[in-house]
Amino acid sequence: MLIVIPYSKACAQSNVADSNYIASFPKANTIEFNTGISAASLNFKDAGERQNDFRMVANSSAYTGFFLNYKWLSLSYSVAIPGTRRAKDIKLKYTSFAFNFSKGRLKFHPFYGSYNGLLVPRNKRSEGFEEFRNIQYTNAGLDVYYFTNTRRFSPGAANAFSQLQKKSAGSLFFMATPIWQKINWKDPSREYIRDSGTYTLLSGDPQWVSFILRAGYTYNFSFNGGKWSLVPSLLFGAGALREINTDKKDLQFVSDIQGSVNLGYNSDTYYIYGRAWWDDLQTNFLIKHMHRVNSNFSITAGYRFASFKKKFAHIL
Repeated sequence: MLIVIPYSKACAQSNVADSNYIASFPKANTIEFNTGISAASLNFKDAGERQNDFRMVANSSAYTGFFLNYKWLSLSYSVAIPGTRRAKDIKLKYTSFAFNFSKGRLKFHPFYGSYNGLLVPRNKRSEGFEEFRNIQYTNAGLDVYYFTNTRRFSPGAANAFSQLQKKSAGSLFFMATPIWQKINWKDPSREYIRDSGTYTLLSGDPQWVSFILRAGYTYNFSFNGGKWSLVPSLLFGAGALREINTDKKDLQFVSDIQGSVNLGYNSDTYYIYGRAWWDDLQTNFLIKHMHRVNSNFSITAGYRFASFKKKFAHIL
């Protein structure tokens, strides 16, 4: 997938940032190479029960790609690594789009994702999978972050190593997420779903909107003047959802927990870091509860360079 976005990764920080804690790099342009692996699952169960009645997982794989940021232009391209799919003999389509834009204390993260087909584990240990091709899960939304301490804590240094965190510092932060989600099942059949509640929910092509508010804390442990960083982060949130294609107008409860850890090396010319991220979203429908778990682990290596003296096509 190739994405062209008018956005600069080296996002602006507040003018009152403490130079004893935060520093910018003289070279503003970057090129990155990354690799990683992700996972996603949807689990359905009755209210108050721990045992899942039905489970679907994404046919995820390892991926590799690059990111180029030059002045106002950003390009991103990534591909799946052959032979790394969860079910190697099954091919299913996944489409995603996302980008970040930050200004001062705020960070915006629009996103879109669509799984056209999922996998059904044959047993609890996920020893083999059945193909569930005629089902599609789609979500789209916007994450809005607000950081309370951008004077001494740099979100750019913590999350993308785009600035230098010279001394250790942390920040309380908040996150608001409006999100639309939909599950579409063509030609419903009892072949895969024996639980009546889950079958009723999914065969009705559920569609819902949610709003979630979260609060969390992140801290950048800076070593050797910012050359090395360890950045843990934890968020807790709750909100409400409304099912769109039902006659009932009741609001249902939603809860969420997110956690991440970044670890890496940062300098004027090179940087490299690893990131582990996990998200646990509990969605309570009128007739069933859905538990969505997403995770990702990635390694990114980047190189900073100055702008060329001559412009490309008179615009870059």
